[in-house]
Amino acid sequence: MGWQPSRFLVDRGEAERAFQLAEQLGSVNAAAAELGTSWPSLRKAFTRHGLGIPARNPEAVRQRAIAAARQRTGQPATPSLDPVFVALNPGALPARERSPAELYAWVRREEEYATLGANVVVELHSESHARRPTTRAWAIIRRAERAHRNPSDRQGRGERRQADRATRSDRTSRSHQPEEQGMVADAR
Repeated sequence: MGWQPSRFLVDRGEAERAFQLAEQLGSVNAAAAELGTSWPSLRKAFTRHGLGIPARNPEAVRQRAIAAARQRTGQPATPSLDPVFVALNPGALPARERSPAELYAWVRREEEYATLGANVVVELHSESHARRPTTRAWAIIRRAERAHRNPSDRQGRGERRQADRATRSDRTSRSHQPEEQGMVADAR
């Protein structure tokens, strides 16, 4: 018998109904699943009948995701919010409750940033949480190399800063000289 075109490809009315469903659901994939066809088939039908591409509907996608999660777990995916809160705070998402372990980790991380500083925390994290052992080894070797290099850097740091300041002040004074000379010439 061979290949048969889909009913959406042949019938414009069916294609328009599928297009409206895709816009309502916010996704061609969702419409295809509900209609028992594939998304390429729907896209081809939309193109053939000049319907274009359905507009995305993020709210419908979010609602479907919540419904799917509710179906999997048997519980609401998110707790219900007070309608007054929702009306007064459009777009605000409430923070989810944290377990004691998550709260401890959060407080510990804040303490590390406060006592060690961001650079040290990042370096320590790259050493202890690297995905590959070679990356972890590289971070540890790099720390050791910097430890040997830094004492000599610290000794000459003051002299380098003085030299930098001197070159900056030279550049600044040279950039103001032509203006001053021009004003003196104008005054004559």
